Amino acid sequence: MIIRVKDVLLLNPPGDKQYIRDFHCSFSSKADYYWPSPDLVVLSGLLDEAFRVGVMDAILDKISAGACLERILRGRYGAVIFTTGTATLKSDLALAAALKAARPETKIVASAGILKFEGRRLLAGHPALDACLTDYADPELEAYLRGERGRPLRGLIYRNGGGFVASEGTPEREFTVPVPRHDLFAFRKFRNPVARRLPFTVVVTSIGCPYRCGFCAAGAWGYRTRPVDNILPELRFLGRLGVKEILFLDPTLTVGAGRVIELCRSMVSEGLRFTWSGNADVRTLTEEKVSWMKKAGCHTVFLGIESGDDGLLKRYGKPVTADRARRTVDLLNRHGLRTLGYFILGLPGETRDMALKTIALARSLKLDIASFAFATPDIGTPLREEAMARGWIPPDLDVWDSTERPLINSGDMTPREVEKLRRRAVRSFYLRPSYVLRKLLQARSAADFVRLASNALALLKKK
Repeated sequence: MIIRVKDVLLLNPPGDKQYIRDFHCSFSSKADYYWPSPDLVVLSGLLDEAFRVGVMDAILDKISAGACLERILRGRYGAVIFTTGTATLKSDLALAAALKAARPETKIVASAGILKFEGRRLLAGHPALDACLTDYADPELEAYLRGERGRPLRGLIYRNGGGFVASEGTPEREFTVPVPRHDLFAFRKFRNPVARRLPFTVVVTSIGCPYRCGFCAAGAWGYRTRPVDNILPELRFLGRLGVKEILFLDPTLTVGAGRVIELCRSMVSEGLRFTWSGNADVRTLTEEKVSWMKKAGCHTVFLGIESGDDGLLKRYGKPVTADRARRTVDLLNRHGLRTLGYFILGLPGETRDMALKTIALARSLKLDIASFAFATPDIGTPLREEAMARGWIPPDLDVWDSTERPLINSGDMTPREVEKLRRRAVRSFYLRPSYVLRKLLQARSAADFVRLASNALALLKKK
């Protein structure tokens, strides 16, 4: 029987912590930040013309699993599309099972980057799931919800009879999406510690990454971009909604010779006066790019520096050196842009001396923020394949919160040693008198002081 879907719910499921489900990864927020799942944002535009779309963010609104199920059942939705990830997979699937038991006719679709690799297995093991969304940018989800079956549908793996049908082929390098329905999301409640203004939300201009760093899953999706003339209508709509700050939620916003310059020029010429931040590739930032980013409202740039040991970076295919990172941070500082540096501790092959070298590099760079993460065997990465092959992680490990504790026990350093090094890194970076003084001098309002204090307490409570 074909169910004619009219009402679709985009669901960010409940959780016992403040989880961020970011398609490529999921984790619990340790400081004062929260933003919507990018797949749900983009899907709101893709589905809006064909269906009545609703949004429920059970994390943001602190809705329990029981209350969430009750609300869904009251809504009479023909389809529920929920975002998930490794941090919450178990509880998300439990909610899907409860929903399917209460209303079997409801189509239940899971969305997450990990489903590109694990979608068939999850469908086979969890009969409550009807389909897995593996590409939120250009799926034939509308066709599926309208009852089309039997042929491969882009971006989907779905049940058909006793088997599964998966999408085939490689998606186009360029993609376009209708303007997302940002007004359906509670953007006035979203928070970002680096934001200069509120309200704030996220915009996606590209997916994936052209590089294949061994510890990062983003490269497994290839690299796909939206043309600037497709991004501008979304920015105009956000301006009309009163949004003032944007986080460009691209893994690598600045890759390519001229796309980010074209975007920034267009924002300036149209008078789109947002303040914003985003991830940048250390190697591709130039004077011209940084100058246009600054003119277009950029105030903070996030950089994947990862390690102070060039040999370790080379081993994992990261095309960056400590010297290049230093020159890029200096370039951004000259243009008056704040910087956040990402670092990884506990990669297999890293010794204690290498880790101390990374901490020393972070302290020596004029960064405004340093994020020290544990090496995580993310699904879809060469690191995970190596860790499983060598017995560093259990073969069935598919649920974890990457911000909680180290997972890899490679023998180079024990997980406990890595935890201690991370604690040392955080304290040695943020408790330097020179750093504290610089942050206090940068504060311009009472709100700035409150934000600094809140984030400092959250960081120093990390275990």
